Amino acid sequence: MNYFYDLLINLNDDEAFKFYEWNKNDNIIHLKKIPVFKITNKDLKIFLSYNIQVEQDFLNLIKNKTESYEPNSEPIMYMALFMDENNSILLEFNSQGKSIYRSSLLLEEELDLLEISYSLKKESLNYEKLEKLAVKEETRQVREANRFLSLEINSLYEEENFSKLRYLYNEIFNEDSNNLEEIHTKLLDLIKSDFQESHLKLLKIIELSYKHLST
Repeated sequence: MNYFYDLLINLNDDEAFKFYEWNKNDNIIHLKKIPVFKITNKDLKIFLSYNIQVEQDFLNLIKNKTESYEPNSEPIMYMALFMDENNSILLEFNSQGKSIYRSSLLLEEELDLLEISYSLKKESLNYEKLEKLAVKEETRQVREANRFLSLEINSLYEEENFSKLRYLYNEIFNEDSNNLEEIHTKLLDLIKSDFQESHLKLLKIIELSYKHLST
């Protein structure tokens, strides 16, 4: 069996965040080693886009073969790294063989992995393609920024902080309004639109308002 050594992973159940989207509070684990399998381009595309279920024979093959550097950690029961010549995905499986967590790699580690891909033979794996993963067009940072802005605008509206809402509205649209429903609706519509400079401006204003309160 082939292994890949000394890598960081960021486990999530529905999305393998790209390395530039990782946050320090994510579920990041330092692995000592993990089984690696070279598969076809077609199979890897499926692994990247769908949950899958592998057979018991494969689970037996990889059982407890992944080790981490975490203090007093046990071997990870069912985890493996899959790649072709261009890309890779790490999957963790439950005892029934269904993929439950996934991770991408850091750029440098993925380049190291792909460098050895040409020396490995392709493996034929039996698996079942399950539900398709949700396609997220925006980056993680954009989604989190929009979620924060929506919560902030709705909270101000529900708390009847109309002076702050009017201030934000004036700063963003450069116009005044006393129609609070219109203010609330237009700010939310802006947030739902394609991410633009106005989103960044709104974030900055809100950030500065909280800094002012803390001083």
